[in-house]
Amino acid sequence: MDLSENARIEGELLSLDPEMITPEPTLAPIISTVTDWNPYEVLPLPKQIGNRTSILKNDDTNARKPLNTTFSGSVGLGGYANGKLLNITKGPFAITYTVHPHVTNPLLVWAKLTVSDPWQRIIAEDGYNRGYSSEETKTITIYREGIHYLTIEGEFATVDYSVKTGDPALEITPTPVPEYYEGTWPEGEGPY
Repeated sequence: MDLSENARIEGELLSLDPEMITPEPTLAPIISTVTDWNPYEVLPLPKQIGNRTSILKNDDTNARKPLNTTFSGSVGLGGYANGKLLNITKGPFAITYTVHPHVTNPLLVWAKLTVSDPWQRIIAEDGYNRGYSSEETKTITIYREGIHYLTIEGEFATVDYSVKTGDPALEITPTPVPEYYEGTWPEGEGPY
């Protein structure tokens, strides 16, 4: 390129709209936070609590407390483990699950739920097939509070589960009974 051609290109660029020359900055993607837990990672040991209270020092009665559903979910099992981090503030808690097999061969379909504490000790374990019963709906009850790790693994099935805790239930506000008009309805209302 010679100098005259260079000057001609610069002149054309200056005569263009300045908005066309200015490059658009690309926005950074919004970072989402996920509450799931990766069961393949190594758990860090939790901080030790200096003085633990005894479970025998409470004044609660031994009557069974009603548990309310605080979380429900569904997991498709395809050979990889799925994890959930459970932070239970009011125990005891229960995990009720139902296994839905995708194939009819009982040698292929299996599921296993494992609940462990922050020190990686298994607190409870139950499943479907492969050493466990073939009942499709079961409940695991744990009489502790705090942080727990739920690992769900298996193949050729879907697991629907719900976590029930001693937290208060959501209040249901009743809806008023609709008033029915006798005779004619106002315009735009009424049965269609």
